[in-house]
Amino acid sequence: MEHEELIARLDAPVNFQMVAHLTGILENHNPDIDVLLRVSFHKRKEVAFRAAWMLEHVMTNSPAVFSPHLTKFLELLPMLTNASVMRHYCKIIALLTAGNAAPVYKKLAKDLEFDAIIEVLFTWLVETNIPVAVKVHCMQALANLAPRYDWIKDDLMETIDYLTDVESIAFFARAKQVRKQLMKLKK
Repeated sequence: MEHEELIARLDAPVNFQMVAHLTGILENHNPDIDVLLRVSFHKRKEVAFRAAWMLEHVMTNSPAVFSPHLTKFLELLPMLTNASVMRHYCKIIALLTAGNAAPVYKKLAKDLEFDAIIEVLFTWLVETNIPVAVKVHCMQALANLAPRYDWIKDDLMETIDYLTDVESIAFFARAKQVRKQLMKLKK
């Protein structure tokens, strides 16, 4: 599916059947991942959000299709400004770095350098204008990276302690899970 055709499909009103609509596009048209990555930066927030949702769906359900584009995905993440898209990108990072990630992602993640991504995740985690849905995925991704980057554990625990008094109940619930995960790590 070409860039302009995908934008037209994503710009159409989809109401309550958005998931079925987007899944149908994925199943029937196999949009190019590079095109989805570009469209996830579209000026219309709804179009960008839908493209990011599709990226998450492909990442989760078709690792062989998404994995060749992982480096490009990671390069683009720091450039995001749309909070709705950030949510999906951060969730992809959390899923990619999870202990139960698909084998292809585990293999690729070993060779990837996450320093720039970690910096972005910490920045978004503490920024006041970032929605809690983004922050919880940032927090989870950082916790998943803590075994590889041992300095993350202490920094993340301090950040969580600070944010727990500032953020919502939704943040607190995930923070509790992340703290448990971090406490299992060796010093």
